[in-house]
Amino acid sequence: MKKILLFLSIFFLIISCKKSKEENLKNEIENEITTNLNDPSSYEFNYFHLDSVEYIVHKEIVAENLKEIDNLQNQKNKRLEKRIEFLKSQNQFYNLLNKNKYKGIFSFRGNNKFGAKILAEYSFEADSTYKLIYLKDNTGDTIYKDPEILIQENDKFIKDAEKMINESK
Repeated sequence: MKKILLFLSIFFLIISCKKSKEENLKNEIENEITTNLNDPSSYEFNYFHLDSVEYIVHKEIVAENLKEIDNLQNQKNKRLEKRIEFLKSQNQFYNLLNKNKYKGIFSFRGNNKFGAKILAEYSFEADSTYKLIYLKDNTGDTIYKDPEILIQENDKFIKDAEKMINESK
């Protein structure tokens, strides 16, 4: 019994010491923001909101479309073939939209150029591994872009778009 309790306490200690993926993302955003501030010592964290609802909704639509495609393919009607093609193209479109799984808002306070404390909210997107892809400020100006991820995703987006165009011909 003592060995089990010792093992469980060591297990929970190891797990609790590890930072979560969300915490790592928050720290990555903080690092990018503080390097661009006029007065980095004035930085104060306000809140962090991570959202994946849009991604989940698109995944549900794709799943529903796949079920409908299966049902329509069993009927084998020529008129329904256009509906099947439409549903397939819609799924491809939603899969292209789902390139970034997580979107969110990061809010903080800091001194501006004149020394006045301001509240700022930055929007960001992260991939499925919680790696920061881009960070935009209040005015929509991009503060940070991960070049490797953007190049990879743009190449994939172009290939997928070309594939969709070729299939529609």
